[in-house]
Amino acid sequence: MSETTTEIETEIETEIESADRPNPELPIATVSYTECLNHYALLFSKLSPTNVAALGPLVSETIYFTDPFNRLKGKANFLGLMSEMFDQLNDVGFEVLETQIQGQTGYLYWRFSASSSLTGSFSTEGTSRVCFNHQGLVISHQDFWDASVLIEQFPLLGRLIRYIRKRGAYQAK
Repeated sequence: MSETTTEIETEIETEIESADRPNPELPIATVSYTECLNHYALLFSKLSPTNVAALGPLVSETIYFTDPFNRLKGKANFLGLMSEMFDQLNDVGFEVLETQIQGQTGYLYWRFSASSSLTGSFSTEGTSRVCFNHQGLVISHQDFWDASVLIEQFPLLGRLIRYIRKRGAYQAK
């Protein structure tokens, strides 16, 4: 039986909270979380279909990943999602614009661009919250971005999203 989203979210929150308490069975590495975040960001900025596997050594076996379309757990699922992105999209690119670290939690501000036969070219900016364990491995990667930017590219849905945005937007007087 598969875990529900709430069970997975509770489990990852527990793992993030316990990241402050090292597992006594594992050796504590002297880790620079700034270096870990910078290495992770650099790899994303150079990500291609041929180097997706290079993310593997940087993430834990139980990594939790979310974005507006996905909620998944596990290294194999995470790497599978990254590979699938290159299968479904063309001209994929991540440009990391800014990084910040606070304790074992890092933030990436980025621009993603790609194209597909269904949507044409599109680009959006977003933020990733990246949490590290005491070994410097990513245990959680949460992406926050406006999915309507992509949905607007679909012919029928795009018109509906643009209408909703126009109706909901502030009208200067």
